[in-house]
Amino acid sequence: MRKFRPLKPPTLAHPIVRRMFDEMNHQQIGILDMAKRSGVNKNTLNDWRTRTTPSVANLAACLTVLGFELKAVRMRDDE
Repeated sequence: MRKFRPLKPPTLAHPIVRRMFDEMNHQQIGILDMAKRSGVNKNTLNDWRTRTTPSVANLAACLTVLGFELKAVRMRDDE
């Protein structure tokens, strides 16, 4: 088994991506393990931290590994 090394959460990424990396740290799931479980390339996961934005399909796959689901919810109308 690999030794877990916490990831520094991305500061400029979308809040959902930051939450995903926080949860990865909490569950002690590294980039390589996430890539293997989700089917998303490890370089793609690393790029989300600094350079690129994830596709909906890839983000949903990673969140599913963590026990979450990605869904659209209608915003509340406060008028």
